[in-house]
Amino acid sequence: MERNVSSLAIVLHSQRYGQLNRKLTLLSVDFGIIDVVSYGARKSLKAVKAEVLTDGQFFLYYNPVKKEYTLKDLKVLADHEVLRLDLMQTYRALFFCEMMIKTNGGESGKAYALLSKALDLLSSLPDQANLVLIQFIHQMSELLGLRPDYRICPVCERPYGVNEIISFSSSLGSPCCKECASLDSPLLLLPGMRRYLTVTADLPFEDAVMVELNPTTTVRIRTYMLRYASLLCGGYLKTLSDGLLMTS
Repeated sequence: MERNVSSLAIVLHSQRYGQLNRKLTLLSVDFGIIDVVSYGARKSLKAVKAEVLTDGQFFLYYNPVKKEYTLKDLKVLADHEVLRLDLMQTYRALFFCEMMIKTNGGESGKAYALLSKALDLLSSLPDQANLVLIQFIHQMSELLGLRPDYRICPVCERPYGVNEIISFSSSLGSPCCKECASLDSPLLLLPGMRRYLTVTADLPFEDAVMVELNPTTTVRIRTYMLRYASLLCGGYLKTLSDGLLMTS
């Protein structure tokens, strides 16, 4: 592998690394999810700095002995600072990043494109923030190859009725009819919610977020999809632990 490399990437996480440095977690097109050290980022005015949510072309040095990436330069495409200035928008954006880390992102090029689009839409369409959140999870489940079929029960293979309320199978991690559902599952998908997810399944992200929902249905689908996201990520997400995204 060449020592001087570059890739389109987004900063998913940043943490202190020693006295003067920061360790960044990047979702990159070419190398997947990697850790990169930004030396001097905490003190030096000349050091290259990359805030969480920054989207750009990252120029790196790879040390094959230490198997370590170092940030050398950065061409910012979008800093998404507007998201960091708003508490709820920050929570939503960090939820996207945490979900990428927990699921390892899927195919890196498609994962980068999805997250980049989600952050751009969250920045430009603040009034549709909950729909961007819903659609990110919906699109992410497709990227991971785990999107459910909302037309037929995966257990008994019976087509759902038009007005049928769908339950959930914890063992399969998928919606199913009530006869095949787990007794302990709180996830219920009402007919209107299911129609929305079915209609938007094949739409581009930017078109899907423009499909209108009434406020009550939006809240119900958001709650459902956030709970589903927790299951996709193994049951715990730090960004959901205080319940803020569930209620705001």
